[in-house]
Amino acid sequence: MNTLIACRHSVREYSDAPISRAALERIVHCAQGRSSSGKRNAPSAHGLYPLRLFAVVQRLEASKSGLYALDTPDARLGEWLKAISPEALRETSLADDAWLEHAAAVLVVAADYDAANAHFVDQQPDGRRGERYVHIEAGAVLQNMHLATLAERLDGVIVAGFDDRRLADLLALPAPLRPVALFCIGACAEASAGR
Repeated sequence: MNTLIACRHSVREYSDAPISRAALERIVHCAQGRSSSGKRNAPSAHGLYPLRLFAVVQRLEASKSGLYALDTPDARLGEWLKAISPEALRETSLADDAWLEHAAAVLVVAADYDAANAHFVDQQPDGRRGERYVHIEAGAVLQNMHLATLAERLDGVIVAGFDDRRLADLLALPAPLRPVALFCIGACAEASAGR
């Protein structure tokens, strides 16, 4: 584990190689899959689990490109939802992040902020304490994904600089879900050469 943590860094350039469905599902399992104790692999305050995961697949072996629901806690690639072009995803970026277009897959972390705020309404005078728990949980999920990506001999980067409304509209996220972060995954452009 120390080796994975020591190797963890953000990689924004990817090769054109596809990734395997099995690797993607193992990454998702580490993020939100069921642990041996029956809970999930990332903590959630009061076991609320307000996060939902989706995948924008661009190059996944034997899979059609587009948006997929991710079935958690079983950590499986779920139903294909719709086509999404890599260019359209990149257009939601606040900084024209090219890696959104070049990643083999982009995992979407979305949250039901309303449910989290309602659950923790008594913890803060303005009733928004749940948002803090959402962000803590999202951080744990993203770190697990990043470490699992390295274990799969892939690379990734977290993206939070996007237009929330444009991204939610593009993905047609079901209400009341809102995007929290994106995680790009791919084989490193310098590739497998140095690993």
